[in-house]
Amino acid sequence: MKCDSFGKCGSCVLWQMPYDEQLKMKTQKLKDMFKEFNIPDIEVICDKDEHFRARAEFRVWHEENRSYYAMRKRKEEGRGVIPINECKIVDKAIYNVMTPLLREIEKSENLRFKLYEIHFLSNSKGELVVTLIYHKKVDENIADDVKKLKEKFPNIDFVIRKKGRKFVFEKNYLIEELKVKGKTYKYKIIENTFTQPNREINKKMISWVLDKSENLSGDLVELYCGNGNFTIPLSEKFNKVVATEINPESIEAATFNAEINNRKNISFMAMSAAEFSELKKSGFFNGYDLKNVLIDPPRAGLDDKSRKFVNEFENIIYISCNPETLKRDLHTLAKNRKIKAFAFFDQFPYTNHMECGVILTKGE
Repeated sequence: MKCDSFGKCGSCVLWQMPYDEQLKMKTQKLKDMFKEFNIPDIEVICDKDEHFRARAEFRVWHEENRSYYAMRKRKEEGRGVIPINECKIVDKAIYNVMTPLLREIEKSENLRFKLYEIHFLSNSKGELVVTLIYHKKVDENIADDVKKLKEKFPNIDFVIRKKGRKFVFEKNYLIEELKVKGKTYKYKIIENTFTQPNREINKKMISWVLDKSENLSGDLVELYCGNGNFTIPLSEKFNKVVATEINPESIEAATFNAEINNRKNISFMAMSAAEFSELKKSGFFNGYDLKNVLIDPPRAGLDDKSRKFVNEFENIIYISCNPETLKRDLHTLAKNRKIKAFAFFDQFPYTNHMECGVILTKGE
């Protein structure tokens, strides 16, 4: 990938390294980090190294009558942000609209004044939700300007945010379609909630989890289920699925997604992993055969209570966005289990980020 912003912004820190070298470097780093666990060969799962981000957030930089997208500076150059001319890592639908959208915003002082950030969310159809975030009082007066903006960009829905206030034109979500192993799954993805940012890698992650759970029997518990990204496809592999998520908007989307995919064997619960563990102790799930658990926690990994709870299951599918906390958690979870599979999903080329998938099983 070639980008005018290489060496200027602090996002693509590996900008001088060819992509194949990045993959080798990251894979070796994971081998070294997890060598004490006697892991199997790491499966390296990657895709294209440009136009891969379906979600993107930019600061807005204003100079006189012009506005620019901005990213944080490289660490070597200190704190702050710098204006950028382009960003090659974002989805083509986002990339193609970034400049013309900003030029239209410049024409309206009401839209431009104290515009602080612009967030983009896209789907595979090229539809977008664009969120404009302001450092000023926002009221109904902005509606006419946004409606004119929407006339210029009919494939975009707009959300206006100021702390404590939100205006939506016309909706704050998209319907995504992911084709995995010959089948299409539909998802409602909502602005300002978590969704997997790299669409192509996400499809490969789902496919990997489906393959690795092929021989697992019984029912499934999923913690941190989000909008049902893994839940919906996995529900075809298990008799019953119980999935939890603390974010109410994500639970709303997950329930909707189960309906549009006609999956009737899933129970979604709006609660934390710790709360769910207490519910299980009460005997609430006595009619379930809960042998398997899938976890996709935030960067902090599992807290002590959740780690203890997860350790009660025979089989664990662990999707991790932070190898450091994954390693910490495996010191508990791998004690009486075999690590059957280990994958590295390269969600973010040109960064040091490493997403991992681990399958742990008992009795083999």
